[in-house]
Amino acid sequence: MKTDHVHSVWLLLAIFIFWGWTSTAQPLYTPIQLQKAYAAGTRSADGKPGSRYWQNRADYELRVTVLPPDNRISGRATIVYTNNSPDTLRRLQFKLAQNTHIATAVRADNVDLDWLNDGFLVDSFAIDGRPVAWKNESVNYSGNPTNHSVSLSKPLFPGAKATIYLSWHYDLHRSTDNVREGVVDSTSFFLAYFYPRIAVYDDLLGWDPTQLNEQTEFYNDYGNYDLWVETPANYIVWASGELQNAAEVLAPTYVQRLREAEGKATVTQIVNKADLARGGITANKRRLNWHFRAANVTDVAFGLSDHFLWDAVMARANDEGSRKVLVQTAYHPNSADYYEMAAISQRAVEFFSVHMPGYPFPYNRLTAFNGHSQMEYPMIINDQTLENPDDVITLATHEIAHQYVPFFVGTNESRHAWMDEGWATFFEYFASTKAFKLNEPATATFPGYYQRAVRQNPGAHLDVPMYSPSDQLWPGAYSFNSYGKPAAAYTALYQLLGEDTFKRCLHAYFDRWNGKHPGPHDFFNTFNDVSGQDLNWFWQRWWFDYNTVDLRLDKVELKGTGFSVTISNTGGKPVGFKLELTYADSPTQVLEYPPSVWEKQSQFNLGVTSTRLPVSVRLVDDMFFDVNRADNIWGK
Repeated sequence: MKTDHVHSVWLLLAIFIFWGWTSTAQPLYTPIQLQKAYAAGTRSADGKPGSRYWQNRADYELRVTVLPPDNRISGRATIVYTNNSPDTLRRLQFKLAQNTHIATAVRADNVDLDWLNDGFLVDSFAIDGRPVAWKNESVNYSGNPTNHSVSLSKPLFPGAKATIYLSWHYDLHRSTDNVREGVVDSTSFFLAYFYPRIAVYDDLLGWDPTQLNEQTEFYNDYGNYDLWVETPANYIVWASGELQNAAEVLAPTYVQRLREAEGKATVTQIVNKADLARGGITANKRRLNWHFRAANVTDVAFGLSDHFLWDAVMARANDEGSRKVLVQTAYHPNSADYYEMAAISQRAVEFFSVHMPGYPFPYNRLTAFNGHSQMEYPMIINDQTLENPDDVITLATHEIAHQYVPFFVGTNESRHAWMDEGWATFFEYFASTKAFKLNEPATATFPGYYQRAVRQNPGAHLDVPMYSPSDQLWPGAYSFNSYGKPAAAYTALYQLLGEDTFKRCLHAYFDRWNGKHPGPHDFFNTFNDVSGQDLNWFWQRWWFDYNTVDLRLDKVELKGTGFSVTISNTGGKPVGFKLELTYADSPTQVLEYPPSVWEKQSQFNLGVTSTRLPVSVRLVDDMFFDVNRADNIWGK
C-alpha cells in the first residue's frame, strides 16, 4: 500500500470481507489440441517447451525486381522446407497475402479501388525439380484465396526436406489507405508480403487455417533469408537484415558514412538534402542488385526510394553496451517528424533493452521507413508521417516493441493477437511515459485511445473473453481484445506481481520461447511456474470470463471514531485501484491497492480510525476502463 503523508495520528486498517469468489484454484479451460500436445510431450504444463517440442522451418532465397515508377513486381524464390514434425506430410499449404487485394476476397473493412489488384500470378512452380500445375484463376477465385494447398507427388517424411521453386508477379497497389505495403509515391515503394510463403504446420493446429482478411495479422515459421532486390540506378533499398554488398551498390563516400555510423552514438546523415541535389549516391550502374541477409527470422520486408533521406545511429542493447543495434531511418524530405526519428528510435531501443522489458534488443539492425502505414516487420517498421509529436513517439515505440513479439518470440498473431499487440501496447506505454516523459498521453494506444473508445461505446461486444480466437472477431471486439484490454491485463499483472517478479517471469518467457511458437497456456504456465504462484484465478477473470472493468463505491460511513469505505468489484476483472480521500483541513490522501485484493472477494472494506473525516471520496480511474464512472464518487 502506498499513501501520502497526512498526519502522524492516522491508523489505517484494511478489513477484508470475503464474499463471492472462493480461494479454491480452478484449472483453466484447456482446448483439445493442447491436451494432445501435453500427452505427446511437445508442450509441458510448467510453460516450457516439451521434451518432444518441434517446429518446421523454411529457408528462403528471394530475388525481386522493382522498377519504379512501374508498379509491376516480379520475383523468384527458392524455398528449402524442412519437416521436423513426427508426421508424414502429403501436402504443402501456401499463404498468399497479396490475394487479399482480389475483389472477391473476404475482408474485414472496405477498401478503395486503388487498393484492388489481381493478387499473386504464379508463372512457374516446381517441387524438387518437378513442375507442378498452379492455376491462378482457380487459386485466386477459390473462395479462400489467401490459402492454397498443393498435394505432394511423394510424401515428405519426418526429417526430410523439399525444395520449392516459384516465380510470380503482381501489381503493387497505389492506395493510400489500408497500406501495410504499397506505393508510397511515384518513386518510393514499400514491399511486404511480396512472396508466396509456406504456411506454419505446428503441433496445435497442423496447417494454419487462418484466412487473411487485412484485420488478422500473421503467423510464420522461422528461417534464414537471402534477399536480392534489383532496382534502377539511383535507388536505395532498406530491408530486414544486414546489407551484404554496400560497396557494390553505394558510392564510396556513402559506404564510408555508413561504416562510421556503426560506431557512433550520435546521428549520422548518410544521405542529406545536398547529396540528393548533387546525385551520385549509388554505384554507377544501370541496374543495382541490393543483397540482404536475415538469420532465423519469420519474415522480411523492404522499402526503396530515389529521393529519401537516410540517417543512422548506434543504440546500446544492454547496460554494458557490448550489444549494439544500428538504427536507420529512411524518409521523405518533407516529413518534419522524421528528422528526429533516428534519435527517437535509438532511445526506444535502449529503454526496451535496459528498463522494460529490460531484455536485450533481439536484432542488430532496425530501420524506420517513412511510408503510409503503422506496421511492423522483422528489423524494419513502416510508419507514416504524423503531426503531433506525442503521436510520433507512441507510434514508433509501439512498432519497435513488436521486435520482441511476434518476431523474437514467434506467437500466432493470427489466432491470438493479444499475445503480440498487447505486449507492444504495454511496452509502448512504459517507453512513452518513462523514456520520453509524456504525461500519460491521450494519444497513446493505452490508456488513452482505447480508454476513450470503451467509454464512448461500452457493451457486450467489448466484454467478449480475450481468449476468443482473434480471427473469429470483427472490428470493435478485435481491436479492444488485441490492444487495449491485454495492455490493461498486463498492467494489472505488473501491479499484482511487482516489477522484479514480473520481469523475472517475462524474461523466462522470452528465454524459453524465443525462436519458437508459444501458445496462450505456455505464457500462463510460465508465469505460474517462475513466480511460484497459482495465478489461474487471474488468468480466468482476465482471459476466459465474459466480464468487464467496473468498480463501484458502495458507501462511505462516517463515525465519531473514524470512517469506513466499501467498494464492490461489480465488473469482475481484478484491477488495482487508487482511493482518493479529500479532507476539509488537510491534504488529499491517495491510497493504492493491488489487484490481489480481488482474489478471494468481490467486496472490499477499508476501516479508518481517525478524528478527521473526509468530505469526498473518489475511485481514481487513470489506468483501466471503468465502464461506469458515475458510481465512483462520494461527497458530503
